[in-house]
Amino acid sequence: MAGGQPVTTDSKGESSIRVRVIPFLAAVVLAGCNRHVVVSPPQQATIYYCKAGTDELVRVPFSADPKLTRAALATVAVNQLLAGPSVGADTFALFPRGTSASVDVRGNTAIVDLKGPIERSFQSGGSDEAGMFKSLTYTLTGLPGIDRVQVLLAGRSVASLPGGQFELDEPLTRAMFAQ
Repeated sequence: MAGGQPVTTDSKGESSIRVRVIPFLAAVVLAGCNRHVVVSPPQQATIYYCKAGTDELVRVPFSADPKLTRAALATVAVNQLLAGPSVGADTFALFPRGTSASVDVRGNTAIVDLKGPIERSFQSGGSDEAGMFKSLTYTLTGLPGIDRVQVLLAGRSVASLPGGQFELDEPLTRAMFAQ
């Protein structure tokens, strides 16, 4: 026996090892024939964009990997929001191009840390500024278990954006925009 396998000799006197592959092949074939494969449906979310100069929101459905954690789903949703819609971007109040965000979720609060051009100066006007944060708040509070959004700027709590007017020192809720 060689390595636990039977050794045989053929008519020319050459020895060979007889390997039992039938059980192995059967196991491989049967493993590939599992008919009960479960595929999870994607997580559904809504990205809200605010029309420029108004407080009107436009809903855009979004699908994400079903395995994402709540914080990862929130991060993906915010990055979709920051990227802007695929069409008509000039008709919406959008965060300045190049703005990035990281999102953490603690309890029912999403903590959004904004970085990039938004840190330096915001000059687009009060209604667009409010529209940006309304869209951010509605997008995140539309996710399961998130009721509030705390905005940070480069890791710090700030009263407002540089050059901005919208108050950011308290967590944002949908109720704040319903008035």
